[in-house]
Amino acid sequence: MTLDRTVLQDWFTSRFKELPTAGPTVLCGLLTVAISSAVSPARGQEIPSLPPVTPRYDQPPTQPTAVAPTLDQPSDWQPDFDAYHLGPGDSIFVSVPRYPDLNFQAIVDLDGNIIVPLQGSVAFENLTIAQAEERLRGVYNQYVEIRDDQDVTVTLVGRRSVQVTILGAVQRPGFYPLADPSVSSALLTAGGAGRNSDLRSIRIQRKFYHQGQQIESSRSVDLFTPLREGRSLPDVRLEDGDVLVVPELEPSELNGYDSFLVARSTLAQPVINIRFLNYAGGRGGVGTLNLNSGSSFVEAISVLGINPDNANLAKVALIRFDPESGQAVTVTLDAKSAILGDITQNPPLQDSDVIVVGRNLVGRVSYALSTIVRPFRDVLSFSNFFDSFVDGIGVFDRDSSNEPVRQRSPN
Repeated sequence: MTLDRTVLQDWFTSRFKELPTAGPTVLCGLLTVAISSAVSPARGQEIPSLPPVTPRYDQPPTQPTAVAPTLDQPSDWQPDFDAYHLGPGDSIFVSVPRYPDLNFQAIVDLDGNIIVPLQGSVAFENLTIAQAEERLRGVYNQYVEIRDDQDVTVTLVGRRSVQVTILGAVQRPGFYPLADPSVSSALLTAGGAGRNSDLRSIRIQRKFYHQGQQIESSRSVDLFTPLREGRSLPDVRLEDGDVLVVPELEPSELNGYDSFLVARSTLAQPVINIRFLNYAGGRGGVGTLNLNSGSSFVEAISVLGINPDNANLAKVALIRFDPESGQAVTVTLDAKSAILGDITQNPPLQDSDVIVVGRNLVGRVSYALSTIVRPFRDVLSFSNFFDSFVDGIGVFDRDSSNEPVRQRSPN
């Protein structure tokens, strides 16, 4: 049906004149009827259909979910802890015997790249020496004929500085630069092995890169067995960014582990600090002895300079902090028998041990320890206890038996 605009206008005008007082409601009704009649199809005429209108989004749009990349690696691939991996600061020399003009020496820059003649910047970070040679053969083969592996060789002429993190049972855990990046050197840099260090399973954590993916792996190193058997220590070179973890010695794993052997070795902390409370002559008072690691009880008594003929050394207390229970363990020793060669009375000392000489003083310390109802938090709180104990004792004189007695206040 064709809509004649002139006819519609005349028809609407005539109807409007017939209703001079019609309100807006009547007018809107006429408009609706007129327009409906004009656009309605004739009988039998097919109404064209439009595709259904669908919303732009069936559901609120969401961010795409990140899919973790899968590592397409051979099942037999294993990280190589013995191979050196290049990094920023390493210096290499490249030799191309058949084309001497292509020889060059360069340092890996901060981005892990090296400027290669003819090619430009090439990435070398995290490559082993063998992988670097393979990459250079592929680069040079675009310009000259490379026949075999000997046509391109890479030599490491300068190694970058190494910084590692050392954690666990060492004297001073932390982040350290190493001039000698070996496990034993790292151990000594952190203060050496302590009394609770287990050197049978030191763990090295390292990040590797394989087929563009970062893989973290670990390796266990045993320093105790070679030390016990008199063999050379394993030569495992640490790399920049490694994490070295020294585990604590568990009480259930003491069998077969000689702590005294470790304490006497160069892997232990070089000096141990022994507190003493002594009023039996010689080096009297309260103080600290700095002894070589692995020193025995008799050595401490000798340094104190106590004359066994003039002092009662039958009951000397050796007090040690037990980190498992948080308690102070007291052992009474016969120092005179130890001096005469009784090994049962001459145990090896450990860092932070306390020696108390003087029968009355041993009794006072033992009583003070028995009043402690809560475990010591750590070895520092154990040491602080003796500082408080000494402050609480006051000033002492010696009686005829050379035992400490409280000084009487003047009248």
